[in-house]
Amino acid sequence: MADNHDSHETDALLEREERAANHVRYQARSKWAGIRHKSRKAFAEFLGTAILVSFGSGAIAQLVFSEDNSWFTMSLGWGLGLTFGIYVSGGVSGGHLNPAVTLAMAIFRGFDWAEVPLYWAAQFVGAFAGAFTVFVVNCAALHSAKHKDTIGIFVTGPQSDSVSTLTAFTAELLGTALLVLIILATSDKGNTPAGNVQPLIIGLALTAIGTSFGYETGFALNPARDLAPRVFVSLAGWGLDAFSRQGYYFWVPVIAPFIGALGGAFTYDLLIYSSGPSPLNN
Repeated sequence: MADNHDSHETDALLEREERAANHVRYQARSKWAGIRHKSRKAFAEFLGTAILVSFGSGAIAQLVFSEDNSWFTMSLGWGLGLTFGIYVSGGVSGGHLNPAVTLAMAIFRGFDWAEVPLYWAAQFVGAFAGAFTVFVVNCAALHSAKHKDTIGIFVTGPQSDSVSTLTAFTAELLGTALLVLIILATSDKGNTPAGNVQPLIIGLALTAIGTSFGYETGFALNPARDLAPRVFVSLAGWGLDAFSRQGYYFWVPVIAPFIGALGGAFTYDLLIYSSGPSPLNN
């Protein structure tokens, strides 16, 4: 390990912890290293969310273009995408990858409010990049198919005419509440913390939610995951139909996850959480 006063030290995790303990200021080796050091959390949220959407929307594309996939394999693709995204970003930013999760953490776990807009922006851009990745990989197949048959690769919506807006809103709210509840439970030192396998548990939770509750809407459960790809496809050839389709449904996967995340966090803290500060414990 480099000496704390060595101007050529790297930014490894243990070195960061040691510098913090000894109040030693990080000295960048290059201009880019300085930018990266200041923006690591944003970069982590960007990259983690891009991975989430790349694997998830990629799995939907395989479901659309291949006969060898199923709703479960698509749900598993989203779950593994979330697992990998958290492993890539979690040690740096906490691996929120979801504006609704970030808001719940700010209200119920003391996450710094000043960082909330930065996280939201990084998550949105990351989801946009993930959608772009899926578009590039499947470009030939997308161009040979009708837009109405492929827009669902990128955005969510009621899966049949029998699913009302109220039903869809409820499904998105409930699914997000369950996801956040499991995130908090597996983070709670006073319960059964999952430690290094928490990303896998959270990914499996998303797979289970998609399998058990996801068919009504395609389970966005994440405002960035739906809104950013919706903006992308509107620019990539689908036009304003990305927002006007299904009776301007686009607002549901933006609003419902925020309410669901707060509901899930409120429920967990009200009934179980006693291991640390919370608005319900003060």
